[in-house]
Amino acid sequence: MNMDMNMNMKNPTLPLELISEILLRLPVSSVMRFKLVCKSWLSLISEPRFGLSHYDLAASPSHRLILISNDYYAESIDIQTPLNMHSAVVRFPLPPTSPPFRDEYRHDHRDKHEIIGSCRGLVVLYYERSCDLIIWNPSIGVYELLPKFDYGLTRFYLYGFGYDTASDDYLLILIGLFNEYRSDDESEIDDSEDDQPEDAECKVNYQIICFKSDSFNTGDVFVSYEILADKFRGGVLFNEALHWLVFSKEKRVPVIFYFDLIQRSFSEIPLFDRFTMEEYDVNSFRVMGGCLSVCCSLRDYAMDEIWVMKEYKVESSWTKSVAFASTGFSPICIAGDGGIIGSNFSGRLEKLNDKGEVLDYFVYGEGQWLYSAELQSAVYRESLVSLSSVVPETREYDHGETSEDDSGETVFYRESLLSISGVIPQTGEYEHGETSEDEHGEISEDEHGETSEDDHWETSEDDHGETSEDDQQ
Repeated sequence: MNMDMNMNMKNPTLPLELISEILLRLPVSSVMRFKLVCKSWLSLISEPRFGLSHYDLAASPSHRLILISNDYYAESIDIQTPLNMHSAVVRFPLPPTSPPFRDEYRHDHRDKHEIIGSCRGLVVLYYERSCDLIIWNPSIGVYELLPKFDYGLTRFYLYGFGYDTASDDYLLILIGLFNEYRSDDESEIDDSEDDQPEDAECKVNYQIICFKSDSFNTGDVFVSYEILADKFRGGVLFNEALHWLVFSKEKRVPVIFYFDLIQRSFSEIPLFDRFTMEEYDVNSFRVMGGCLSVCCSLRDYAMDEIWVMKEYKVESSWTKSVAFASTGFSPICIAGDGGIIGSNFSGRLEKLNDKGEVLDYFVYGEGQWLYSAELQSAVYRESLVSLSSVVPETREYDHGETSEDDSGETVFYRESLLSISGVIPQTGEYEHGETSEDEHGEISEDEHGETSEDDHWETSEDDHGETSEDDQQ
């Protein structure tokens, strides 16, 4: 009897409810290690509801920068630590690709991996050669292949990935700017460009793909915009809206065109009133320090300026925060110590101070500088959000025509941009530098650094727990 009491005193057991409350407030890296403690902890942490609750309740959310500069692996960087620290960088393989979707790409061994966007710890990738669309949680090493898209998703459309808090659904937005102009009779469309004024409105066709509800919607709106540059096709997620930098044909300057994910409506935000195409070139459009931000080069001076919108949608709140000598530097995000992290033309990720001086740097892609022009990047928040809470486990499509691909798999085709596979593969898990899974389903992990906040540049969150730094490539 005394022996049993001594054993119980030496091995006290907390109630599972209390254990859950403690785990919900720990960093992702710690929670992943605790999966190894026992089967009950593994089962608890693996529950989709636990992952969602952890996202909402995490005491110290941590953010990392993901880089894709080649065809084989991604590099995840802790933006709270010095870039030249070995522990700041974790490398892991990219989710695998399918066979080429078109015959002309079967002998092309290079694929173009593009980041569509990041949201709530999830990253959406697009592989051009295979037309694969993949949703991926790099923090826990799981991915799922989504319905295929036709070639050119990132070549011909504005695109973005976001989350609708009202419907609890994840959305992929595609917007095409077509030369279909409004005629004098608003009920008619004139497809010809002849005799059209420079500021004539054209029809914008948009498509909304909802992952969780498995729905597809499309519509049209008339605007007077043109694509500013291919690098601005990816949407910037901020304040529950996706934002694109486009050229206004009416105002003859770039403006911010945005889509409200809750209201499902479009609108416009102007840049700072001093901006003119004769004076400035725009290098990048990001979320930095919890604000929408543009980096511009002065045409007549070898200087770059970073402007931030201190108050969302208020034109007068645009403020020039930093000016430094032009070096080909393209800002990406703000580090935990207030430094400005960005890439340059030589294949280096650098951290600058507000005077443009290099504080430290990291050579990404193992020095394969030829990929630097194709660098894909996004800031993501580490999370335990499972893919079963994002997309249905099974999908049925009873419309469209069917055909059989080379592997004998039946593929369904919808009469639109989508080419939808009839069978969605099960969630994939693979081994990488952060987590690995053994044959018993247990997962181990290398620890990431924890976040810290700086008084000068702060990472802010909205009321729904969404980080302001989550943005596009």
